[in-house]
Amino acid sequence: MDEKKIAVIIHLTDDTACLESMTAWQKVKIPEGFEFEILPIEGKGNHATYRYSAYNFAMKNSDAKYKIYVDERVLVRQENILSEIIKIFKSDENIGIIGCSGAIQLSTHGLCIDSAKRCGKFQNLQGEIDSWEEIKGDYREVEAIDGWFIATQYDIPFREEFGTFSDSAQCLEFRRQNYKVVVVRQKKPFLWCRFEIWDIDGESYYKFLDEYSAELFPLVTVIIPTFNRPKYFKAALESVLNQSYRHLEIVISDDSTNDETQALIQPYLEKYPFIKYFRNKGFTADDNYNFLRAYNNPDAEYVNWLMDDDLFYHDKIEKMVEVYRNNPKVSLVTSVRDYIDENGTVYERSSQVMETSDIMSGNDAGKLLLIADNYIGEPTTVLIRKKFLRDNDLCWSEEHKGFYPLVDVSTWLQLLSEGDMYWITEPLSAFRKHSGQGTNWDSMGAKTVMAWAQLLKLALDKNIFLQNEPDIRRAFLHWFRIFAYKLDLAVDADFQGKEVFELEEFNIAMAKAFHTDYKIILP
Repeated sequence: MDEKKIAVIIHLTDDTACLESMTAWQKVKIPEGFEFEILPIEGKGNHATYRYSAYNFAMKNSDAKYKIYVDERVLVRQENILSEIIKIFKSDENIGIIGCSGAIQLSTHGLCIDSAKRCGKFQNLQGEIDSWEEIKGDYREVEAIDGWFIATQYDIPFREEFGTFSDSAQCLEFRRQNYKVVVVRQKKPFLWCRFEIWDIDGESYYKFLDEYSAELFPLVTVIIPTFNRPKYFKAALESVLNQSYRHLEIVISDDSTNDETQALIQPYLEKYPFIKYFRNKGFTADDNYNFLRAYNNPDAEYVNWLMDDDLFYHDKIEKMVEVYRNNPKVSLVTSVRDYIDENGTVYERSSQVMETSDIMSGNDAGKLLLIADNYIGEPTTVLIRKKFLRDNDLCWSEEHKGFYPLVDVSTWLQLLSEGDMYWITEPLSAFRKHSGQGTNWDSMGAKTVMAWAQLLKLALDKNIFLQNEPDIRRAFLHWFRIFAYKLDLAVDADFQGKEVFELEEFNIAMAKAFHTDYKIILP
């Protein structure tokens, strides 16, 4: 290996473009004492796989220690670029790769250029300067660089099988060997880039995510309680396995009265080691729910419940994790959801709370939740960041521990008391409505209304969300409306359970509070 030699390697697919790129490189200043060569390597085509195959061929056939792999449609604009690159490499032998732009934190879908946290700059086809976070010092360490300019001082073969993602994969291969990946500071852009982004190849995309997700992205626990619904459960499970986000574990508790689900899950357990299945025959619904609530993998940063009759859409986890990673003050991420029937047909969509995907303050989001219906969604809808839970428990207060009705709303209020909400305007999950679900049980309606009264009382006791009389009155009036609605349903169903009589006592207590400075004293 010649330590005084620099090679610029260009993947040749267009003679005119390559000649123009070579001409620009011939004008740069060569550092004193160094030899410089330009190697145009002809490839089969402009597909990313051919590009990195050409790069590997050149790597084997050049004895230069310092190699620069550059797109033929990129023109160098800084005559001192080689001196700047060599200076950085010589300053730290642990620096393996230098780029002109890149991702400080790689996006959850793996594309470097689409990452929200980026640094560096270049001049685009329109002559405008695309720039991101300014770099202090000579360089900034990053997770990955953009593949149109890759400078190295060590030879590690490119992973050709990752196609469009081979540039990011190369950075991660260097990081695996404890080399740094950095972006150089530029007063003016070193490069003029005159091309558009390549199309993403689906197969290489998933290969890349399967290979590197555990190194890049936080672990997400998906929790599925299931009971006597093997057909729906299978669809729910498949919707998790089909997620574009790959760093997952799936935890299932099955309290079915038959063994159909247990038989169904066996092939999945053999194929997917990240599935944990618990057979808890004889559990009640509350037992099953609370068993799973106690599960806590300390390595998992996020948790998402999935009811066994609901569905995740393909990129739900990916998009929600990306929001959290780029918005540290956000404590709750939710989205529009579809309503599907027993056959999985979408018949309705939840309403839009915001016109565009954006942040709403936690106080405003909590207030809206208490004066209106549960617009945030059912347990399936929200990805929970565990650090915002109270002692890693669902529910807003200790007295609600083990409290099944409205555990979702209680959890949302806890999260909103810790930070802001991010609303995503596209549907990322589906809530199935059918005759066998728990929300249709005769007693459940009365229990949820009583639970809502307790949450309203807690908000007033904490002096949070409801901080002026008009909002408090709206919250009370909303409670009276749902009380009347649920009581009417119980009457229509000729339900005479003790919950109805308890609910009537709650109504008396709420009516008294409405006329006595909103001091709620519940039975």
